[in-house]
Amino acid sequence: MEKAGIGREKRIALVILAVVLCIAAVFSAILFVIPAIKINTLEKLSMDDSATAQYSDGMPDTDTIYGWAEDLANMGARLPGTEAGQEAQSYVKEKFEEIGLENVSIISSTTSLYTCDSYSLSVGGEDMECFYITYTGTDSTYADFSVDAEAELVYVGSKTNANVDVEGKIVVIDISFQSMPYVVARLASKLFYDPNNTLSLTGSKQITYLTESFYESYYNYQEKGAVGFIGIPTDYFDSCEYHAEDYRYIGGDMTTPGVFVSNSTGDVIKELINNSDTAVTADIQMSGSLQEIEAGAVIGYLSGSSEETIMVQSHYDSITTGAVEDASGTACLLAMAQFYSQIPEEDREKTLLFIATDTHFSDYDTHDAVVEELFGEGNTIVANLCVEHIAKELVMNTNGGLEETGEVDPRIFFVNGSDALVQIVNEEIVRHGLDRSIVFGATLLGEDVFTDANDFYQQGIALVSLISVPIYLYDTVDTLDKIDTDALVPTVETLSDILWRLSELSGAELQE
Repeated sequence: MEKAGIGREKRIALVILAVVLCIAAVFSAILFVIPAIKINTLEKLSMDDSATAQYSDGMPDTDTIYGWAEDLANMGARLPGTEAGQEAQSYVKEKFEEIGLENVSIISSTTSLYTCDSYSLSVGGEDMECFYITYTGTDSTYADFSVDAEAELVYVGSKTNANVDVEGKIVVIDISFQSMPYVVARLASKLFYDPNNTLSLTGSKQITYLTESFYESYYNYQEKGAVGFIGIPTDYFDSCEYHAEDYRYIGGDMTTPGVFVSNSTGDVIKELINNSDTAVTADIQMSGSLQEIEAGAVIGYLSGSSEETIMVQSHYDSITTGAVEDASGTACLLAMAQFYSQIPEEDREKTLLFIATDTHFSDYDTHDAVVEELFGEGNTIVANLCVEHIAKELVMNTNGGLEETGEVDPRIFFVNGSDALVQIVNEEIVRHGLDRSIVFGATLLGEDVFTDANDFYQQGIALVSLISVPIYLYDTVDTLDKIDTDALVPTVETLSDILWRLSELSGAELQE
C-alpha cells in the first residue's frame, strides 16, 4: 500500500509538472516565439518600397526640425495668455503660412492662467526648498490670491485617507507615479519592437503622470479640514519642481495651499517629525492670480483628392521651457506639414488638417473649441495622427540625479481603428527601425487615452497617437539637451509613411 501511495504522489507531481511546463510553453510562445515570428516577417520590408520613398528628397533634415524646436523652447514657458504663449502661437501660424498651408487660422477659446508669483515653506522655523502645486490656494475665482497656512504637521505616509485627525493641520504625504512593467506591456501590446533587447522584462517604465490616488489624497484631506499639503515624490529624482497639470476636474476647487518638496527635503521633514517630542509646525505661503485669458489652436489645410480629412496634431504650449514637452512634437508637426506641402495635390489621397493646440495645462479648453467648430454635423474628419515628445531616456542614479542611458525614451503608440490600421502602424515602425516602440490599443487604459489627442479620440475617429513620457517631462530640467535629435527625422519619416497609407483607406476601412 505504501509503494502504491508513493506511486500516486509521483504521478500527481508529474501531472502538475506537465501542466506547469505547458503553461510555461504557452507563456513563452506569447511572449517570445509568436512576436519574434511576426517581427521577423516585418523586418523583410524595404525602405525602397516605403509609401513616400519617391518624395524623400523633400524631407526636412535634423537641423531644420531641431531648429524649430529650439526656437520654441527658447521662448520659455509657453502658457496661454503669457507673452511666450502668444509668441509661440504667432510663430506656429507664421510657419504654417510659410510652408504654404491653406486657410491658416486660429480657433479661439478662453481658458485659465494660474500664476504663483511667490511661494515658500518653513518647517520648525527653517526655510525649505519647495515648489507650488498648480491650481492650489484658489477657489477658481478669477482674482488675485494670497494664502498663509501655519499649523502643526501630520505625516500620513502614502495613505490616501489615513484614519488620523488632520483638521487644522498640514498633511505631509509620500506620493508616487504610475509604472508599467515591460512584461505586462509585452503581453498587452499589439507590437513590442525592441530588436536590441534593451527593455528588460524584469524592468518597468515609470509614467510621469501623478496617480489619481495623489489627487484622491489631496481632496480627502482637504475635505477633512487640512489647511496645507506637502507632497514628497518618493520615486522621483531629487527635485521639487514638478509642474502638475490642471486636475481640478477630479474633485473641484483646490483651495488648500500645497507644495512639493524633493525626496531629500522630505527626508529632513520626516526626521524632524519623528524625532521631535513636541508638535512640529510649518508655514506655507503662496500668492498669485487666476485669470481668464484667450487661447487658441493654429490650424491649416493641404487639399487632397478626397474631402475625407486626416488631422495631424501636436501642441505648442508648455508649462516649463518644454523642449521635449512639446517643442519636439510641434517641430515634427511642422516637418510633416513641410514634407507633404511639396507633394502635388493630386497625389495626396486625402485632405490634411494640421493642428497645433494649447491649453494642455489648463483643462484642454482649446481642444473643446476645436471639437465644437470642426466636429459638427457634416464634418469630414476620419482620423487623427498625433505626435508628442521626442525624448532621450534618462534614469535616476544612486545619488538621486539623472543620467542618460544612450537610448531613446520608449515610444508608445496608441491606436484606435481597424486591423488594417494597426498593421500599417506595425509595418512602418519596423520598416523604419523605430526601436523601443510599443503599440497599444487606445482602450487599454479605459475610456480615455492619456495623450493630447483624447478629446478628438472621444469623437469616435481612428487614431494613431505617438507619445513618450520621460521622467523629467514636467520638470524644469526639460531643456533642449533632452531632445533625442537622432530620432527626429526617423520619427517624421515613419509618421509620414503611416499618414500616406492611412490616406489610402476610406473612412469606413479605417474604422472596420
